[in-house]
Amino acid sequence: MKAKINLINDFLGLIYPKICISCNVALFKHEEYLCNRCKYTLPRAYFHRDTEASLIRKILYGRIPVFGSAAYYLFAKKTGVQNLLHYIKYKQGQAMARKIGKWMGEELRMADWIGDLDGLVPIPLHPKKQKERGYNQSEEYGRGIERAINTPVLNILHKDIYTSTQTQKKRYERWENVKNNFLIEQNISHLRHIALVDDVMTTGATFEAAYTALINAGYKGRVSIIVIAMTTHLL
Repeated sequence: MKAKINLINDFLGLIYPKICISCNVALFKHEEYLCNRCKYTLPRAYFHRDTEASLIRKILYGRIPVFGSAAYYLFAKKTGVQNLLHYIKYKQGQAMARKIGKWMGEELRMADWIGDLDGLVPIPLHPKKQKERGYNQSEEYGRGIERAINTPVLNILHKDIYTSTQTQKKRYERWENVKNNFLIEQNISHLRHIALVDDVMTTGATFEAAYTALINAGYKGRVSIIVIAMTTHLL
């Protein structure tokens, strides 16, 4: 039976070949989501190795006292990373988000600042948007990291305002779009170190709004930042 299923899958693969999410070439049988070339050559960010030099920390300086930071990819428009992020957000890419999260988590196990994390806090979607999409890509990314570092995902942030996309907005417009978006409706006084998790960081406006909600809820612990990708126009 197993041989028959494999034969059918091989036949279907000839007619409907799986393609690389990044570059659209046909995948070999042993490849998943990304071809080996893209998997090992897409531009990477290694901020978790040097907290002081992290671009995330520099961008958020004076707004959030970032303790640790990490991004898996460096993002630029019209690149394979943009294709990958678009797939994750709009093409039912939950499994891909978890896969990247697992890759990131395996690297984070070596970072000094990861050891005392109490939880991974995904940036939430508005309930309406999450219902439309069917999932929150940031939470799925966090679930992958959770598996690798054995640190729980904590859905303590909630988004109560439905906002338009941030993609085409400038820095001030991004802040105005999200500044009062988030709320926390539970006791978080026991937490001492959390990591905010999102798919992409550009200006940091979303993280600043999330941090404001944490402070308003009485949070006094450390805050780290983890994203799938960091935009490169700020480099």
